[in-house]
Amino acid sequence: MLASIMAAAAAYAVRRGLSLDRIAETAGLEPHVLISTPERVPEDAVSRILDLLQRCFPDEPVALDVASAAPLHFLGPLAPMVRLVPDLRAGLEMFARFGSVLSTSADLAFVEAPPGPMLRLEHPNDLEFGGLGAQMGLVMGARVLVEGFGLPQALRAVWMEHQPTAPTERYEEVFCVPVRFDAPHSALLFHAERLGEPIDPDAGARLRVLRAQLELVRQQLEQREDPPELRRIRDAAARNAARGEYGAEALARRLGMSLRTLQRRADDLHTSVRSIIDEARAATARQLISDPSLSLLEVALALGYSTESAFRRAFRRWTGQSPAQYRRSQI
Repeated sequence: MLASIMAAAAAYAVRRGLSLDRIAETAGLEPHVLISTPERVPEDAVSRILDLLQRCFPDEPVALDVASAAPLHFLGPLAPMVRLVPDLRAGLEMFARFGSVLSTSADLAFVEAPPGPMLRLEHPNDLEFGGLGAQMGLVMGARVLVEGFGLPQALRAVWMEHQPTAPTERYEEVFCVPVRFDAPHSALLFHAERLGEPIDPDAGARLRVLRAQLELVRQQLEQREDPPELRRIRDAAARNAARGEYGAEALARRLGMSLRTLQRRADDLHTSVRSIIDEARAATARQLISDPSLSLLEVALALGYSTESAFRRAFRRWTGQSPAQYRRSQI
C-alpha cells in the first residue's frame, strides 16, 4: 500500500516538472525503486516527497492533490474488505483494527465520544513534515467513504492539527464539508445517525451472499445440543462473526457482562472464551471457503486476519487441510 502511494506521489512530482533523480534523492531511494512498487518502503519516503513538493509549490495543497489522484488500490489488502463490511460503523472499526496494514507507524482509532464519532489519524512524521502525511491520509479516508462505501453524506467535518498550506476553500472543495485547522487531532468526523447505514447496495451482491452464509453458520451453531448458557454464548460469538468481530471483549459486551464474568462462565462450562470464538471462526471459514466467488484473501480479511498466510495456518490447524484442499473437496 505504501509503495503504491509513493509511486503516485513520485508520478505527480514528475508531472509538475521535478526530475526523477531529485525525487529519489529526497526519498533516500534509487530512482527505479520509486516506480517499481517494492514490498518494503521507508515510512518517511512519502512524507519526504510531499515535503519536497510543498517547498517547490508553497501555496498549493500538494498532499490533497496527490491523494486525490492516487488509484483506489492504495488500500492494498484492505480493498476486498471494503466490499464485505455491513455498515459504516463496521467499516470504520475495520480500518482502526487493521491500521497497521496501511502503515506500520500510523495510529488509527475509531472513537465514539464527544464531539461525535471520528476516525482519528496520528503519525510520528506529522511533526517533522507539517502534517502533510495526515492531509493525504484524510483525503484517502474521505475517498474510501465515497468510492468504497458509497456514503458521501456520512462525513460531517474534517479536523487537521496543523495550519493549511493553501486557502481554506481549497480544502473544503476537496472534502465538501467544513475543515478546522489547529484542531486537537487530525480526524474525519461523522454524523452519528449514519454509522448504522448499510453500505451502498450497488456494491453489495457479494455482501448479501456473505451475510446469508454467516447467518447459516449462526443457525447451525445455535441448533447444537449444548447447555442453554453455552448455546447463548455461541450464538453471540456467531453474531459477532457476522460483523467480522472476533475479540473476547466484544463477545462479553454483546452478552452484557464483563470479560472476567464471561471467562468464569466458560470455565464452568468446561471450555474457554478463545475456544468458543475459534469455533465460530472455523465454522465461518468453512462456509466462506465453499463459495468459489470469494478469494482466499477476502475470506481471510472477513475472518479478521490481516494476511492470507495467517489464515492459511489457522485453517490447517482447524481442519487438517489447506484452504485450497478444502475448497476442492467441496466441489
